[in-house]
Amino acid sequence: MTLKEAYKILGATKSDDPRTIKTKYKKLLILYHPDSDPLGERDPEDDERIRQVIEAYRKIRESDGDSGYDPYEFTWDAFENKRAFSERNIYVQFKMYDEELPLSKMARGRFVWDPDMEEFRLFSKSVLEACKEAMTDPDAAMSPDLVKDIFHLMMQEYILPGDCARKLGKKISEDDNAETYAFAGFVKGETLSFDEDELYYVVLPLLENPEIKSRRTASDRMKATIELTIPKGYADSPVSNKEKILAKLSAAR
Repeated sequence: MTLKEAYKILGATKSDDPRTIKTKYKKLLILYHPDSDPLGERDPEDDERIRQVIEAYRKIRESDGDSGYDPYEFTWDAFENKRAFSERNIYVQFKMYDEELPLSKMARGRFVWDPDMEEFRLFSKSVLEACKEAMTDPDAAMSPDLVKDIFHLMMQEYILPGDCARKLGKKISEDDNAETYAFAGFVKGETLSFDEDELYYVVLPLLENPEIKSRRTASDRMKATIELTIPKGYADSPVSNKEKILAKLSAAR
């Protein structure tokens, strides 16, 4: 396999950064993985396609002088917050001729959300399931407010705002010390809102973070651009809301 063929197999180009190439590699592994066929009609040639994808990724990594690539073992390639209250399912949904197939469960664990790998709607579905699993006590009053409160507490455990902001935002400037990302939103009075639900869990926590500089510019009466300047060395600290969740569950009994 030539290097040119390797890039073609992954659907990548030489201008792609290592993270982009790895994302494309992982998505192809998911596509051809045996668990990706809920209808039981997996193409027998998919095993060969997986082999080619792995070989292509190895070729590209070695061309960059990195021979320490990850060997193929299908695990979900995301950070785990060991302090999260519970595990959750990871779902992927494939399409066939523009028709969505049933969900495929690809993994389970305390994985944080990776926007490059997991659709937000499927991520939030998995968190809601984990929330309901935590509320299986028959003596607990499952009020809508309780479900909502525990859901939001769990979402905070599975989202690293700074990491997600770097993947979801539009980079507008960079220097040796920081990077600035822009997000589209709406401002009405003191209320800030977004079209994308995920930004409530990404942008709003960062606006309250003293390490992150922010600026809002209104383009008209409602629309606004929110700019976040994130220090180059900034790293999220995973949170645990276990005590808060247990307190709410206990109060509902």
